[in-house]
Amino acid sequence: MRIGLIFPNKDRRYKTVHLGIGYLMAYARQNHDDLEFTYLDTRTAGRKETRDFFNTSFDLIGITVYSPVYREVIALHERIRRNHPSTIICLGGPYVTTVGKEIFRLSPADFAVVGEGEQVFSDIIEHLKGRKAAEEIPGLMVRKKSGEIFYTLPREKIRDLDSLPFPAYDLLPMGRYPLHRIVSSRGCPYACSWCNSSSLWGQSFRQRSPEMVIEEIKHLLQHYGKKIFVFGDNSLNINLSWLTTLCDLLVQENIRILWSASVRADLMTREVAQKMRKAGCYNVAIGIESANNEILKNMGKATTREKILEGVGYLKEAGIEVLSQYVIGSPGDTLDTIRESIAFAKNSGCDYINFYTVLPFRGTEQWKYIEKHGKFLVNHTHEMHTIKPRVVFETPEFPYADRVEAIRLVKKEGFYSNKDKKSWLFDLAKDTARMIQRFLPPGAGEKIYALMKSIYQIKVVKKNNL
Repeated sequence: MRIGLIFPNKDRRYKTVHLGIGYLMAYARQNHDDLEFTYLDTRTAGRKETRDFFNTSFDLIGITVYSPVYREVIALHERIRRNHPSTIICLGGPYVTTVGKEIFRLSPADFAVVGEGEQVFSDIIEHLKGRKAAEEIPGLMVRKKSGEIFYTLPREKIRDLDSLPFPAYDLLPMGRYPLHRIVSSRGCPYACSWCNSSSLWGQSFRQRSPEMVIEEIKHLLQHYGKKIFVFGDNSLNINLSWLTTLCDLLVQENIRILWSASVRADLMTREVAQKMRKAGCYNVAIGIESANNEILKNMGKATTREKILEGVGYLKEAGIEVLSQYVIGSPGDTLDTIRESIAFAKNSGCDYINFYTVLPFRGTEQWKYIEKHGKFLVNHTHEMHTIKPRVVFETPEFPYADRVEAIRLVKKEGFYSNKDKKSWLFDLAKDTARMIQRFLPPGAGEKIYALMKSIYQIKVVKKNNL
């Protein structure tokens, strides 16, 4: 059976491996011995590779869907249908789970996977082989010939993540990616109002064993070379005992890599920060979100600015650079609370500061808050990514004009982050960093990488201030 899988992201900023598709392929071939996969990453594929893909006749094509690339997904559908009108198309990814049957509004897809995809996708293959009825596959939406959309029952989440095989890296163009990306957990026990994770997974949190993560790191180094590693978890330090074990294993086994992760600053301890640095962590991203404790309470962050500052201090003391992130438009936000966050950010001691305007996702508390207290200015989340200025809703206490002014104030400081477009400068910096990590010893490579990153950051700030 010939299966095509597409990662639509041709205009996105980052060249990154799609681990979700990697897991799909690995799990499917574990259960079927007659599969031939072809993968298309629209960000990195050349013209001939793309043309050959769409000229190939597949039994099934799967497309992952994120809200920023939904328009590209529709264009891909149209191209598939022109060349191969009867090809079965299946959608998956977070935006499918978020919007439900609305995903079919513009898309001519036959199936859509809700939630985790490994088991569902393997069952779809069983269905196409005539061994299982589509209506019997939990976690699936089916477009019937009548046009009606049929929901099956929800699928139980995979409890033991260690039972999953490593992503099928051998089927992915690993040489094109400047970083190794790895995920050690799924979900988050917290429920920040704007975060799509809780609306996708609930507040469930599942974690792979640190030993299995170490084995995957070794596998990547052995087969695909030394690169900087980025952990794609919502927060790597939810379980401090787990993180301590991971760091200890990296040191004990002399795995000398540089790595980055997102963490919760309020959960950080001095001991864990020191262990992270010793194990190769050079950079973390933390979500401060707001400097106003009432706003933090409103958004369900379950922390305070004081606890966050304490955690930032531990990270800086350990020699780890900190990227801090803030959002504009949380429940209760006003122009004054944004001014408060700007002043706090400037004195926080963090190395990099980014402010983002909130993009609400259906199913989140943020979405419900807007429905009850405010007004949407855009109808669908996938339409919100191209709005300029990016003000997609307003509330009585934070009207449109004030939100535009908030963006102006943040831009003035060089803190506003609203660009996700690919850039030759960004690609060059990342690719050069990969070469540095490959050929230079850890100490020298790290110093040169940090210098290049600071130069690039200065250029980006200047550009954003124009």
